[in-house]
Amino acid sequence: MFKDSPYSVRLASVLVSIYLVMLGLYYLQDLLILIAFALILAMVLLPLCRGLENKGFPRSVAISICLLFSVAIIAGLISLLAFQIIEFSNDWPMFIKKAEKWISGLQTFLSRNLNISRKKQMLELSNQTIGLLKNSGSILTATFSTIVHSLTILILIPIFMFFMLSYRSFFFTFLAMVFPTTEKDMLRGIMGKTGSVVQGYLVGLLFVMFTVACANSLGFWWIGVDYPIFFGITTGLLLLIPYIGIWIGASLPILLSLATLSPSHALAIVAWIAAVQFIEANFITPLVIGSKVSINPLVAMLALLGGEMLWGIPGLILALPFTAIIKVIFDHVPTLQPYGFILGEAPKRVKETEAP
Repeated sequence: MFKDSPYSVRLASVLVSIYLVMLGLYYLQDLLILIAFALILAMVLLPLCRGLENKGFPRSVAISICLLFSVAIIAGLISLLAFQIIEFSNDWPMFIKKAEKWISGLQTFLSRNLNISRKKQMLELSNQTIGLLKNSGSILTATFSTIVHSLTILILIPIFMFFMLSYRSFFFTFLAMVFPTTEKDMLRGIMGKTGSVVQGYLVGLLFVMFTVACANSLGFWWIGVDYPIFFGITTGLLLLIPYIGIWIGASLPILLSLATLSPSHALAIVAWIAAVQFIEANFITPLVIGSKVSINPLVAMLALLGGEMLWGIPGLILALPFTAIIKVIFDHVPTLQPYGFILGEAPKRVKETEAP
């Protein structure tokens, strides 16, 4: 009956449905972000769980082993970072003294060249400090709330993963009951392809993060930055945030080099990060991840912007894998295949012969 409706009615219905879905995604973001991360990570652990089950382990034991293995890896990485942070904090007073010396030199420069007296500079700095202190209560409250919320999510994600992996056959049976019997093969194809796409994406992303972390650690060491391994790992981990994550991670070594070494060292870091990001974005990521995801750059950029607008930083992290999942669904449903086509890379034949 819906197909017989006028085009304007169908278009309005689709637009209203999209609006309601986006509204739900926004207002239920706390719950949906938790489910989304648990689902993605459960897909990654699924092959390992199946392998252990095939060796005779009960499903609950196999899942527990996989989760403990994952937690052990994450704990090891956190321990490495914590050790570096402790060393970094021990040298913090030295960095403060060097920064004060650099600020004093900057004040002298401003006083001589821009005719801004030290007294006026200190007055402005004092006003800014007072304003910051007035808002310190709300800042501390927001920070504490964010930390508690993040810890709650980190605790709940493994629990959700356990139940998703444990009840996966139950969920598949439910989906098989929802869809007609004639669509079971299509459903199996979607489930299998979705798992392989997500696994390929995340494994490839881990490889890219490791490569970038090693390259930046080497570059920071060569430039002469203190704690190159710590800053290198940080920039690698922040690749979870596409495009801008590496620069967020590089901001601290740039500022420290500017304050404790020299402007030339800071410029060297900027140049090195720019070179690494260029190589990563144009060669490593397309080679390692591009073949798994097969999303064209325009759609990827729109997905990242939309994900950030809906869910903030978690949306940036989840945008690409879920766009890849949506493309898999579109590719397997005949009536939605044109939309899957527009999400993917344009074939060379279309570029050369059918482009206007």
